[in-house]
Amino acid sequence: MSSSRIASPLRTLIAHELRTLRREGTFSTLLGIFSSVTLFSVFIGWSTRSTTIAIYAATVTTLKAAGVSHIAPNPLLGVSTLSIFNNLIIYTLLVGALLAIVIGHRSFVRDRKSGVVPLLLSRPAGRPLYIAGKLCGISAALLFILFSMFVVSALSTLLIPALHLSGGEFLSLAAFYTVSFLYLAFFAALGLLFGVYMSNESLALLAPVLVWIAVVFILPELSTGQNPVSLLNPVTLAHVPSSGTFFSSARAILSPFSFGQDYTALALHFLRISPGALDFGTILKLLVASTVAGAASMFALQKYSTTADQIA
Repeated sequence: MSSSRIASPLRTLIAHELRTLRREGTFSTLLGIFSSVTLFSVFIGWSTRSTTIAIYAATVTTLKAAGVSHIAPNPLLGVSTLSIFNNLIIYTLLVGALLAIVIGHRSFVRDRKSGVVPLLLSRPAGRPLYIAGKLCGISAALLFILFSMFVVSALSTLLIPALHLSGGEFLSLAAFYTVSFLYLAFFAALGLLFGVYMSNESLALLAPVLVWIAVVFILPELSTGQNPVSLLNPVTLAHVPSSGTFFSSARAILSPFSFGQDYTALALHFLRISPGALDFGTILKLLVASTVAGAASMFALQKYSTTADQIA
């Protein structure tokens, strides 16, 4: 099939997916949710930073009045302004992933319930292009939402006089939203995969949620021995993994699948909360995971029988 004959149906499928998301209200709902949590995160981060500065100033005044000459410098001087966005890590890790699963799950289940899957799969575009159109449409929606979050974040820092981001910090913020997209794309593709693979609608939604629980809570805990709550705290995530034969072995086996921990480490790096060199291997791992989940969706659709297209 020529590139032009592929591009035309692919564009149609992408446009259809975006129109459906908009018509169902899914797109506007997600945009509203993520824009709101971004503003909420900025407000909390700015409020916390302002309170810390005020406490330090009051402490300095008290110490000077008491005759203390040696006063430690403001602890915020060594903390990047990007740290005000640390709550976004948790929102994306938890709420964002679950919403991405729902989007991916609904994408195929919606077509099955409407009875149009056999018709769509009989078109010249074929099954691979059908799934490719779904994945590209979902990805385009997620990209627009995350780009909107970036714009809201950038405007918030410009409108609040106490917050000033340098050009490098704006680039780091953009990188944070880029890895957030890779993380969300994985779970969206996972939702689509189980929507295609499983005939029971409830189980098709429950299965990717169980995978999410495993990669965000269970695997990191087994490989580090840390309390799940501490794993979700952006301030204390730069922990030292527990030692011992069990945790060392579990870390070697399970770490490649701890995507939640990988995302958090990258987010902490780009928001300049956790020092250290950038691990490009972790970024590649998220990219490969999203690609594999999408490819698995295509494979599942190849085995899909339109004659038994019933959903429970």
